[in-house]
Amino acid sequence: MTRRTMADWLAGSHARPEQVRAEWRERGIAVLPIGSAFDAVRLPEQLVHAAVGDRALGQAYTDFALEVHLDGPVIHDGHGRNYYALVPAGTVSAWRSAAGAECLGLGTHLGVPALDVHEYGPTHPVYWAAVGPRPAYCDPASVALLVRIGAARLAEAAEAVQ
Repeated sequence: MTRRTMADWLAGSHARPEQVRAEWRERGIAVLPIGSAFDAVRLPEQLVHAAVGDRALGQAYTDFALEVHLDGPVIHDGHGRNYYALVPAGTVSAWRSAAGAECLGLGTHLGVPALDVHEYGPTHPVYWAAVGPRPAYCDPASVALLVRIGAARLAEAAEAVQ
């Protein structure tokens, strides 16, 4: 799957795909509606870092772990300190929010970076942690497992402090 196809898939979620492409070129980010082409599970940074392991290994390790375990597109908002796993549209109806992980659907919007933005920077605080090889989604069950693992590790750490 080419970047062009992935870009077309994402831009196609907007009523004016050409506007999305222009925003990517000019700003490196475009705001897309959620709920028609995809939903997004918002994952707090702390939860993700607990799930994937040692934060001391750095952001590249975290991004790689997300790519391997979720096998789909994941956006990191380094300013807002959340990750967003793109999941099939309609996932919101069956999602059970836990540990701060919430599924966003119709009526919400997400800042989606241009496909060539792969790391945090002062001009690009929102970037692709994992793009995925095709216009596809993260498996909601894999995202839910990541949430359970992260929540369990955070609970263990909290108990160890007490």
